[in-house]
Amino acid sequence: MPRHIHCLLIVLLLAALSDSAQAAESEVTARSIFALLPESIFENTPEGLSPQEKQKLLSAGHSEFWEIAGETEDVLVFASMPFRDTAVALRLFRNVADGSVLAAFGTLGGAVCTLELWRVDSSGRAVPVDTPQEPDISAFFAPGRKMPPDVQATVMICLGLGGLKAQPMFWTNTGMAHVPVDNDVSFQWNGKSFDKLVQPQAD
Repeated sequence: MPRHIHCLLIVLLLAALSDSAQAAESEVTARSIFALLPESIFENTPEGLSPQEKQKLLSAGHSEFWEIAGETEDVLVFASMPFRDTAVALRLFRNVADGSVLAAFGTLGGAVCTLELWRVDSSGRAVPVDTPQEPDISAFFAPGRKMPPDVQATVMICLGLGGLKAQPMFWTNTGMAHVPVDNDVSFQWNGKSFDKLVQPQAD
């Protein structure tokens, strides 16, 4: 498994351990939510996933192109076979106010991410919900610092640590560009909703 995907897998699983006691009291788990949701997130991977392969993945732990690479009550991580160079993760965020669950289903480790958010109520009904609004690109820079004039940018919302993260992508007329940023922008789960957090990048 590529190092960056392996690290993401470990941190995602560890981040969910603090929720495991609460999750153990509930019948709603990452595995049960995965069974409810469509396979549409896998359309953003080279391998894809059919409904039949999904059932095999749930029952056997692997299908022709995917395997379950890690699992807790609140996290389920899938890695592509045989090289594990693509990963998809499902992370649950439990709402302490109404008992619902927000399921974040996203691709991991690539330059471009894809994310779906689903709200599952106490009756087991799943409905898609909007991701948090993408922050302005200026949020990633210290005051007074701006992007080079020949660079364009877009911001994606991805699965992150303890919640979601905003991931900037830069490009010029000749292709992708590397632009150092000053800040990380994330959306941390507070038990009811996501709080936006902007903090300086760690050295």
